[in-house]
Amino acid sequence: MISTIKRYAVGLGAFAAGAVALLASTCSAAGTALITLPTTAVADLTGNASEIMTDVWVLVALAIGIPMGFYIIRKVIALIPKH
Repeated sequence: MISTIKRYAVGLGAFAAGAVALLASTCSAAGTALITLPTTAVADLTGNASEIMTDVWVLVALAIGIPMGFYIIRKVIALIPKH
């Protein structure tokens, strides 16, 4: 089963590489680009990521902190000997 999945993944990767090569050769032959991005595209994308993280960090802290708090409480209670 795993070898079948690996074979499929290798075949899919080869197909994707061939498609990209065909697209690149077509674009270079025509002399035009299919997609043009502004010069500030990278800065715009990374700027939004930092803004999202400043808004989401409270939710991430709660998602990690609440289960960790229950885990620590359970371990502390387990330290107390039972009668």
